[in-house]
Amino acid sequence: MSTFTERTTIDAARRDVWAALADIGNIAAWNPGLIGSHRTNDIDGVGGARHCDISAKHSLTEHVVEFEPTRAITFRITDSTLPFKTADIAFTLTDVAQRACTELTVSPTYTLKYGALGWILNAVAVRRNYRAGMRELLGGLKRHLEQGC
Repeated sequence: MSTFTERTTIDAARRDVWAALADIGNIAAWNPGLIGSHRTNDIDGVGGARHCDISAKHSLTEHVVEFEPTRAITFRITDSTLPFKTADIAFTLTDVAQRACTELTVSPTYTLKYGALGWILNAVAVRRNYRAGMRELLGGLKRHLEQGC
């Protein structure tokens, strides 16, 4: 199993950052790594689901497995054209002391398909690319919420 953590500080109140994360079907509006997204059910909170199009050839489906309003949300990839065997992506929000800002942390925990070959793929490329994608995701949300500031 592999994991890493990326974080950013967003010049927005925690409730506003939470609103963007909890609007699960609209992630493509601010995640530059996606070309489209939509909800696949009407469940708010645990059990909520979305489909994300990464490209014309690659997509994934995620389900909410943790939902603590204004504090944390975790998505589990349940179907994907990518080489994930398992993947949970945990977002944690905390207030920045003495500022109206929010620290947002994303921590994916994942394993790849293909056994030993998956470990090699992770070491050679997947981990680096996945980390870069999470940085882009955080940067996209930061730009989205800080527009006009």
